[in-house]
Amino acid sequence: MDVRILELKRRARDLAVSRAQSAFSLECAEELTYARDLFFDHPLVLRLQGDALGFLNEACGLGVEHAKRVAMDAAALVLAEPSGLSTDERRRLAVLAELAGLLHDALRYEDDHAEKGADLCMRILRGYALAPEERLWIAGAVAGHEDDGPRLTEAGESALLLAGVVHDADVFRYGPDIFGTILWELCECDEWPLERIATAFPEGVRRAKGLDGGFRTEGGRRYGPELLAEGVSLAVEYERMLGQTLAATAENNA
Repeated sequence: MDVRILELKRRARDLAVSRAQSAFSLECAEELTYARDLFFDHPLVLRLQGDALGFLNEACGLGVEHAKRVAMDAAALVLAEPSGLSTDERRRLAVLAELAGLLHDALRYEDDHAEKGADLCMRILRGYALAPEERLWIAGAVAGHEDDGPRLTEAGESALLLAGVVHDADVFRYGPDIFGTILWELCECDEWPLERIATAFPEGVRRAKGLDGGFRTEGGRRYGPELLAEGVSLAVEYERMLGQTLAATAENNA
């Protein structure tokens, strides 16, 4: 591994960690705590962590850590979203959100990974203590997590909300996460040299900016734009660090 990239990764992560807490973290602190407890304590979520590990533990990027963050944020969004659901219904849907979040990118490196991931959901979850419609909701959320809009136009409130929060929690990752961690993992996987990373970096910023209007839930629309803007703001500093490192390399080689 190029020592320059290792140092840039370290500095990028330090910068991301030093940022102020987002409105999502502050205003949904109770919901996020509940979601974390679900992730580490609920028997269905714990079981799926074991069953899905082989699909999530990719050699590079968008693996276990990404799935965990999407799962917990999706559950928190369910709990915070204004809806006609009862408290018990919300809590049950939060569990389903964590299951869907864990599986949403399980087959990411295959063509049509969202559709194939939905089929995988139905196979893995067959023996779980879930109602048949709950399995279908999870599969539908996984199948549509990268679409521009929900597919389940005739589904009930629970299915639509589940699909919306998984989509929005996944888009949240294009905030500080994508530039602080995921970008570097993807580059490491593809064995990109630093010069290639610097050339491709603006595309990640462009994509983050283009996602701003696509949130499906009230929570996504409330908190998502700030997270994406924060990621873009951090990207300016990352790009400056890239430029400094390349300039130093050129000077040393002169």
